Amino acid sequence: MYEAIEAYAAEFDDLRGTLASRHHANLDAIRSALETTAQRIGEAQGNGQVDRDNLARLYRGFMAASRVVGHLQDVDHPLPR
Repeated sequence: MYEAIEAYAAEFDDLRGTLASRHHANLDAIRSALETTAQRIGEAQGNGQVDRDNLARLYRGFMAASRVVGHLQDVDHPLPR
């Protein structure tokens, strides 16, 4: 389920450095991996209501992370420390 984002773990873990490098292909790939992971989570079947609620939270979280990366990609100033 998380294979897509695992491929970019180092870049995502050092997001500040990835953003500073301005390699848009890497940032686009990270966003795509986040969205792919969200899609896989959205397609997963929970065993009960609690599982479905947790999967929905994960889905929304990964989609939000993708939007945040996109926003940061468009910002021309460095991230605050």
